[in-house]
Amino acid sequence: MFRKNEWHFDWSEFMTGIIFLIVAYCLFNQPGKTLSGLVIVIAIAAIIRGIAKISAYSRLCQETGMRATLMLVDAIVDVILGILFILNIPAGVAALGYIFAFWFLFDSIVALLNVGHLKQFNTGLYIVSMILNILGVIVGILLLMDPVVTAVTMVTLVGFYFAFFGINAIIIAFARRL
Repeated sequence: MFRKNEWHFDWSEFMTGIIFLIVAYCLFNQPGKTLSGLVIVIAIAAIIRGIAKISAYSRLCQETGMRATLMLVDAIVDVILGILFILNIPAGVAALGYIFAFWFLFDSIVALLNVGHLKQFNTGLYIVSMILNILGVIVGILLLMDPVVTAVTMVTLVGFYFAFFGINAIIIAFARRL
């Protein structure tokens, strides 16, 4: 079903993972920064992530079919959210708690639906990716339960988001090479 030899090291996933890990490090290292700065960083990261997912769409579509269409929708949502955050920072700050909750959930669910193709490369990496995406769903649900607490602890939660998806993107980049 899957053609292992047609995949190569995925540089766009790798670069996305590195950028997400750098963003996570900065968020953990300097939690006192304002939410406005966070909105700008998140907007840029969302645009980059959306572009990376769009670039992988045709390849993933060949492997997973219609499930890849969900990833394309997810990528477009990422780019649109990024642009909206940059254009209206105060609105981004006000809506951050809810937007992140839904973003966590949607990204994690879409990734869970598309993670099956990693089995062909390495079962261990597939399992790690599954665990990270399940954790993303759990964090998304927790964020929806109390958006006020989400706003207060946003920097740490966002740092974990970027760390989870950064590690996951790097795993996918290497798994496609194996």
